[in-house]
Amino acid sequence: MDDTDLDWAVCVEQRVHSVPWSRKGFEQSLTDGLSFLITDQQDLRLGYLVCLPVLDEVHLLNIAVDKPYQGRGVAQQALSALIARLADTKYSTILLEVRESNHVACHLYQKLGFKRDGLRKDYYPTPTGRENAQLMSLVL
Repeated sequence: MDDTDLDWAVCVEQRVHSVPWSRKGFEQSLTDGLSFLITDQQDLRLGYLVCLPVLDEVHLLNIAVDKPYQGRGVAQQALSALIARLADTKYSTILLEVRESNHVACHLYQKLGFKRDGLRKDYYPTPTGRENAQLMSLVL
């Protein structure tokens, strides 16, 4: 992902997340992290992944698949590709937080081998308050 993708990413973010990232959050991720577009073979943008490398760990900060492409295995393929890409690098672990209510994502992460490590109480903002986050990790 680069700065030419930001308008699109912010639009997708607003469509798929109840409390979306700001444009500034995406701009910062381009500076500090690893940001990837999820595309098909014709380079049609389907979604994105945003990660932050810290020493030998990679923190998955954000993943989104645009509404028309959800439920088609796009996120699973993208995460599998990320795992494969990081497997032969200096990174040893992928970490993430996921909303407790996001049962689809929790199931996907478990299917890919992520383990539940704990809970962050009231971690995520919601339109009506706060929500807990499950902490998960995958050893590469």
